[in-house]
Amino acid sequence: MSFRYRSHQIQEIVSAPKVIREGQSPVFRNYKDHGKHLELDLDLGNGPLVNLRLCITAGRHDEPETYRAALLLDEQRIRGVDFAELELKRFYKTIVPKGWHQNVIDPNLPTRESNRHAPLPGFEVRDLADFLGKVADLWQIELSFEEVLL
Repeated sequence: MSFRYRSHQIQEIVSAPKVIREGQSPVFRNYKDHGKHLELDLDLGNGPLVNLRLCITAGRHDEPETYRAALLLDEQRIRGVDFAELELKRFYKTIVPKGWHQNVIDPNLPTRESNRHAPLPGFEVRDLADFLGKVADLWQIELSFEEVLL
């Protein structure tokens, strides 16, 4: 099964300015015992309507290392931000760097090449609102609200 968007289209969508779909607000909901979760539909600032969604999950809302973000296009993850406690190597090559990294995902590529883990130097997170802001900056998402509700 092939993905409906080609590699260059995925890159264009990621780099294009995006806004939160009208009528939605960035309200984190409780998730499991100590977590928080947010899902927002996104629209391209100037472009066609696409099925694009931002998902943020905090396993423990007070521990930034448990935060994860995903950018979904047609329900397929095309970008992610995660934290790795340890570096992961395969055949002496780092495949997952230690610390914060961005998953650069292209479903059009062969499985081994479809998810590249790019380090995010200087990506330090204080809390969940800060994480949302940094992810929004990374993926060109305009946050047009004053306060995030946790």
